[in-house]
Amino acid sequence: MDFTAARVAAINPTTALVEYQDERQPGLSLRVTPAGAKSWTVRYRLKNGDRKRVNLGAYPALPVSVARSEAAKVVGDVARGADPAGERDSERKAGQERRVNTVAAIGEAYLEKAAIGRHRLNGKPMRPSSLAQDTAYFENVVRPYLGSRPLADLTRAEIQTAIDKAETEKSKSAARFGRNVLQRIYNYAIWQDIVVSDPTRFVSAPTWTERERVLTDPELRAMWKGLGMVPSIEGVSISPNLVAAIKLAAVTLQRRSEVIGLRVDEVDRTARTWTIPGTRTKNGRTHIVPLSDLALSLIDEAVMLRVGMGRESQFVFAARRDPNAAIGAMALTHAWRRLVPHLTIPDPTEKDPKRTKPLAGITPHDLRRTGATAITSERIGIPRFVVSQVLNHTSDAGGTAAVTAVYDRNAYLREKRAALDAWAILLQTIVGEKR
Repeated sequence: MDFTAARVAAINPTTALVEYQDERQPGLSLRVTPAGAKSWTVRYRLKNGDRKRVNLGAYPALPVSVARSEAAKVVGDVARGADPAGERDSERKAGQERRVNTVAAIGEAYLEKAAIGRHRLNGKPMRPSSLAQDTAYFENVVRPYLGSRPLADLTRAEIQTAIDKAETEKSKSAARFGRNVLQRIYNYAIWQDIVVSDPTRFVSAPTWTERERVLTDPELRAMWKGLGMVPSIEGVSISPNLVAAIKLAAVTLQRRSEVIGLRVDEVDRTARTWTIPGTRTKNGRTHIVPLSDLALSLIDEAVMLRVGMGRESQFVFAARRDPNAAIGAMALTHAWRRLVPHLTIPDPTEKDPKRTKPLAGITPHDLRRTGATAITSERIGIPRFVVSQVLNHTSDAGGTAAVTAVYDRNAYLREKRAALDAWAILLQTIVGEKR
């Protein structure tokens, strides 16, 4: 048929699909279905003899003149060695892969492989604490802001907008760690040939700033007494075992995640020690913490506070819903944030000692810094090296010391015990529980 607008419009459907060929443009056809739908196609043959067809679009959205022009382009491309139908299939498959390979999907795969060390070449399983941290920031930052987007389609500007939004809506650390987790996801995706480049390379995030906050004696007293008065503070709901966990963190000066994950079998009451396995420490080294009388009493209190099936749990701070798991590390931080806004300290600028001001700007980690500072101060006077052993820092275990540390698990145990016992007594004196 010599296609014209009038002739094409006049074609009526039949009981079967019919294809009409154009007399003017080679390869151009009009397909008419029994339902009356009309569409343009171009048939062509590759040099290897394969016959293929490519759809141009529907009539009348695509009029005769435009259909002929588009068909001529296809025929020209084929003459130059192209395969329009094959290219469209490739684009369609790529689009399907992009829809499947979202940030959320590849992020989940990365975390799954990181747990067994398959997230990079010759990798080792990621430490449980690091994996838990990556998982937390993936769920709280990466997935909510970018999870539904195809990983290959993300641009630097889009990622930067998401990170800036996370900083505003959550925190600077959330934005920074979220960016870092996304970088590791891209590294995994590049290794797996899922993407070819990493757009996070030039994405800026808030830098880490060293905190110097050390609680004063009045602030320590307010914090400790506030924990003891939780049931009477309106609008504050903190479980008794979380109260004990915060106090234990203050007394032992260990990290939040290490305290909250304390297991019953890690405590040796005879030796009065708490052995934290390397799988739960930040530096991967087994760490022995001498336990003062106050620390032991807090652990006993936490064990007694367990209820129901939690009484048989292997965790001192067992989760209510799952006794076979510990309370989430963030639960301690959330409890802290609920309590602190209700705490006050005497205002030194006022003559009336009853006039107070809000206690603000403190975090759970400040307790660790406060205790370490007190131990090295003239109030206790223990060398900084010993405090670094108490805190399980790696900076003082380099070279031959690092090798020795592998074998000498009781290194400086006596000195650490003296430091923590002295700190426990000083802390009780400050908060008014001991003279």
